[in-house]
Amino acid sequence: TNVERLSRHLSHSLTTMRVLGLASSCAAVSLTVEGGAHGASSPVESLRAEVEMVQKQIQHAGKVTPKVYETVQKLLTMVTSIIEPAIEESHASDQMLVLTVFREIIDCDAQYSKFLNGELKKQQLAVEGTRGKVVITTGEVNTAKEKYAKCLDERDMLVRENNTRCCAEYQQCPNGGYGDCEIVKLSQGYVGCNYRERTGAECYAHAEKLIAPLESYFEEQDKKYEMARHLCAQFKASTEAKIKDCAALQEAVNAQAHMVNEIADQVNRGGVKMVEGANEECQQYKACRNKAITSYLEVVGPCEKDAYGAGGECVKNREEDRHSEWEATQEIKCMLDHYCKGGKFEEDLLEQCKQSISTFHLAISYPTLPAATPCEVPECDECPGCDECVDRPYYQYQTPCYETPVADPPVCVESPDCPGWCTSEE
Repeated sequence: TNVERLSRHLSHSLTTMRVLGLASSCAAVSLTVEGGAHGASSPVESLRAEVEMVQKQIQHAGKVTPKVYETVQKLLTMVTSIIEPAIEESHASDQMLVLTVFREIIDCDAQYSKFLNGELKKQQLAVEGTRGKVVITTGEVNTAKEKYAKCLDERDMLVRENNTRCCAEYQQCPNGGYGDCEIVKLSQGYVGCNYRERTGAECYAHAEKLIAPLESYFEEQDKKYEMARHLCAQFKASTEAKIKDCAALQEAVNAQAHMVNEIADQVNRGGVKMVEGANEECQQYKACRNKAITSYLEVVGPCEKDAYGAGGECVKNREEDRHSEWEATQEIKCMLDHYCKGGKFEEDLLEQCKQSISTFHLAISYPTLPAATPCEVPECDECPGCDECVDRPYYQYQTPCYETPVADPPVCVESPDCPGWCTSEE
């Protein structure tokens, strides 16, 4: 009969559902069946028990009784109120599980992106900002070095001019250790007195007349010497002042260079710390992402089927099970619905029922794994800093001509006829 064919189809479909693991998918839902062997059981077992009861009632009565019809209505209610919601709830739970596990991958990417756009950028700005100070202060040091080099040029010029002026003085009056700056030899060789013909006063007057021209000569020479001495003293003071200026400028430049080098050390230390931190963050990001992807793939599957049937501990296997479960329950639901409307079961309606079944709403959305964020480890060139200024060799302030040995003085030959103050070369 139609009822027998329906009972056989229900038994076959429910057996398939049981094997596919609907009971495990609907484990959170239970239905109390009066007269059941264990009181509470899964929807599949309850539905199967009801089908068996229908079969027995039909066999006993030999026809479809109101009681059988009531049972069919109960089966429809079980499908729509318990089994379908359980399948859909299982689908929603797995979809949420997939998104939750996938979110761990996104969190790894987001955390690393936060580091790249936050802490790393902050460190880079700090290092580059400090490097900018080095560039500025290095420029100031170079400008000061140019000023120092100009000071040395002026100093050397003054030293050379000073030596020239002071050597002119030296040439007029060298420090020979024997007193006179200039010795003049009289053309007469010596001055005497003929006491037989002249008095002493007359001889002195004659001698004084002979040396009278020396007065103007010595006065003129003294003026030349005083001028040379004045120029030497003048350039000596200017030279000493310039030497002090250059020494002070050198000290200031070197102090500034020292400050630049300290800032350069800050750049280098900050750069090393930044590179080490970026490398560490990169390794942590890779480890986080690999762990999250491994977990995601384990959850998603596919995985090995269990011993009971399709089943399994991964989403793709359970998704496949739910599709089969849904198709089976929808076939039963469709045929039960036709039976309620027509009072009989038609074999040709089975294909129509199958064609009307859709599992589209039970398809899990699997997000595409995003490409990994490339690791960023910035390059940080070492900041060289500045060299200190070193003085260059220059004409020493001590006038070179003063260091030249003075020539031997004229040899004085004394005789009874030659006074001690009168000299002549031998």
